Amino acid sequence: MTALGPILSIRAAHRDYADREGVAFRLRVDDFALYAGEALGIIGPSGCGKSTFLELLALISRPDEAVEFSLADGAVSLDIAALWQEEAFDALAAARGRYLGFIHQAGNLYPFLNTRENILLPARLLGLPHEEREERLLHLTTFLGIGHLLGSMPETLSYGERQRAAIARALIHRPRLVLADEPTSALDPETARRVMSLLLSATRRDGAALVCVSHDHQLLADSGIPALSIEPDMGMDDATHDRTIRWALAARPRREDTAPAGATGEALPERQSAPIAGRRNAGLTAIFLAWRDFLHERNLSFCAVLAFTAALAPCLLLAGLRYGIIETLSKRLLDNPNVLAINPYGNTRYTEKELAGLAAHPSVDFLIPSTRTLAASVMVAATGGGVQAGDLVPSGDGDPALHRYGLTLPDDGIVLTQNLARLLPGLSVGDEVEIHVSRRHNGRLEQVRRTVKVAGILADAADWKNDIYAPLAFVEAVERYRDGFAVPKLGWPGDAPPPVDEAEGRSYAGFRMYVKTLDDVVVMRDFLAARGIEAYTFAREVETLRGLRHALSLGMLLIGGTALCGLGLSLASLSAANARRKLRVFAQTRLMGLYARESLLFPLVQSCLVSLGAASLSLALYALAAWGFDRACAAWLTAGESVCRLPLSALAPLYLGSLIFACLCASGAGKSLINLQPAAVLRRDG
Repeated sequence: MTALGPILSIRAAHRDYADREGVAFRLRVDDFALYAGEALGIIGPSGCGKSTFLELLALISRPDEAVEFSLADGAVSLDIAALWQEEAFDALAAARGRYLGFIHQAGNLYPFLNTRENILLPARLLGLPHEEREERLLHLTTFLGIGHLLGSMPETLSYGERQRAAIARALIHRPRLVLADEPTSALDPETARRVMSLLLSATRRDGAALVCVSHDHQLLADSGIPALSIEPDMGMDDATHDRTIRWALAARPRREDTAPAGATGEALPERQSAPIAGRRNAGLTAIFLAWRDFLHERNLSFCAVLAFTAALAPCLLLAGLRYGIIETLSKRLLDNPNVLAINPYGNTRYTEKELAGLAAHPSVDFLIPSTRTLAASVMVAATGGGVQAGDLVPSGDGDPALHRYGLTLPDDGIVLTQNLARLLPGLSVGDEVEIHVSRRHNGRLEQVRRTVKVAGILADAADWKNDIYAPLAFVEAVERYRDGFAVPKLGWPGDAPPPVDEAEGRSYAGFRMYVKTLDDVVVMRDFLAARGIEAYTFAREVETLRGLRHALSLGMLLIGGTALCGLGLSLASLSAANARRKLRVFAQTRLMGLYARESLLFPLVQSCLVSLGAASLSLALYALAAWGFDRACAAWLTAGESVCRLPLSALAPLYLGSLIFACLCASGAGKSLINLQPAAVLRRDG
């Protein structure tokens, strides 16, 4: 199609529709062409299909049949009929945004945007450069006489001012075709003539074509706009005998232009065709609209935030109480180093193989054999004077009883308890002591000595007895010596030791075991009991704590779940109602080229804003309530303890969970917007 041809061409097309009472109609368009700079009025009786024809031109209503339906802009030509047949809805939306401009009754300006933002909206959706947008804004608002109103909100404008702003909005992105639906129906006659004159002049200045649907025949005539009527279709064969009422658009002969010109013959401005693919900011613009509407309806938005907070804050408080109480009680249990200890009793002996199997259990943190059921006593002599009896305790690398206090046990050293160290005046870490080991062998009293270094002194909280933590090899050497055997490595005399079963290894009277967590105490108790091994544990205390944790968790789930279910229904209803109230806004934005899926951003963004605000407000209320709980329970708490506390790691799940929950609540409204039919909305609300 050449530059001198029509910008809009329709041949042999028809559209079936029905009115609100269900009466069937058919609008037939045999041959219609519209040229650059041309203005045309569409007239006809009510119900004849004027709005249906405008919806066809606006690319929001599918023709039931069309031999030709094309839109041209210079070298760019679009086969609209083919796009409808292929259901290329994104391409149709892009064409609307790039080539069409729309003017409705009373302007249909967005109430949450000022005049400037309303006018610039199509250009923002299209992604036009900032400099070009500002130049066009200045040009149009100066011509239309509304430059002083750019900062005003729509509710402060008169009807005439709103329509002039709507004209500027329809032309800001240099469309090829401007569609006006009763643009002066809400205006007094004088204002209507002035607005129509401005509309006609502005479109011709831009080289665009204008199609105006109006009931005011005289206004069209006074404005110099030729009218094309939609009349009863008398050429149809009545033999079909269906109940469809038929209308036809009056035929217009096509013209053969030698140069593009307006209806009055003036030269049209130079235009350069632009491709459809120019939408860079549509998603960001949808987010911007959602944000501005959220602020504009701040009272409703704040009520939604409060409703979300009313359900979320108690959930946070319950979670804080559960975590704080359990953490405090757990800490108090863990302050006792022996809570994680498993101490077997009885006369059972354990081979190295059996102990290796126990140590491999996933709950076990540390296990070391014990050479005897009762403690092995030795004498400790300090170099500075003083000799005291102490009990040897086998230990090794990773012993929780030592590691908790930052102590390590070297192969040639020992760790004394604080109580034993007090009995050896002047003793300190790093000093050497002598270990005296006595035995009665062959009727004689014998004794050996071993000098070792004190690697550390263990606090009373860990062990209040007179214990000596020594490497397992040294404890085994002491036991062999006392049993009458020689220890060649230490130079201790005695009989030859008995052979060791290579498959099972040495046997031991018991073991020292520590598990990893409080829950593992119960697990290991049951594991040992299943194997007939009885042991001293803190399992009963841990089970009491576990029962309290489960009770608090159940209460939190019941109360919080009930509150969140009610909140979900409330937010879903609020989001759906908000979407229904703004259907005309969404329909208008779809006319400007917003894709159906991009409409989903509007309820999602607003739901996210509600959830973020509610999460932040809930955290503030939780912090205040937690402070009050801790103050009330101060008499039972020690330093660093709290009965209501949330870990910092809970903040990210809180916000993420709130966002997901809010988005799920908005999904129903989002689905309705994706399925929105702009033609149905505009026809219903027109």
